[in-house]
Amino acid sequence: MIFAVLAPQRHLPAGALIAVAVLIAVSASAFASSPLKITNCNTAVSRPKLLTLSCGDGNTVLKGLSWSSFGGSTARAKGTFLMNTCEPNCAAGKDVSFKVNVKATNPRTCKGTVRVYNRVTLQFIGHSPSEANDFTRWTLGCPT
Repeated sequence: MIFAVLAPQRHLPAGALIAVAVLIAVSASAFASSPLKITNCNTAVSRPKLLTLSCGDGNTVLKGLSWSSFGGSTARAKGTFLMNTCEPNCAAGKDVSFKVNVKATNPRTCKGTVRVYNRVTLQFIGHSPSEANDFTRWTLGCPT
């Protein structure tokens, strides 16, 4: 003969269940409504006019950005890619600029609910840097 020992069932009061459901909904809503930003070195910003691509030395930036879209899965802007030639060295180098179309993609979450575009792709309009380096793709990461 087999005997089963059953533990007494415990039920949460209906009010507690409702409170838990509301907390989950509010948390999900706060996360979903967290506006997308873009990492500008140490901070996350919305629709920046100036975006530094090389934070260590500041020798490569996007300036005069005019955003046609921002906040969806893709953001788009037009502006100017400005870089220091670093010839013969960065202190003595000169700035050169190129018109670009900018596309920010690959949203990611940083530090809890901070959401940023992780990648920037540049399309040069007219002429482009003649360097062997590829200046068309940048990974921005999370702000520090």
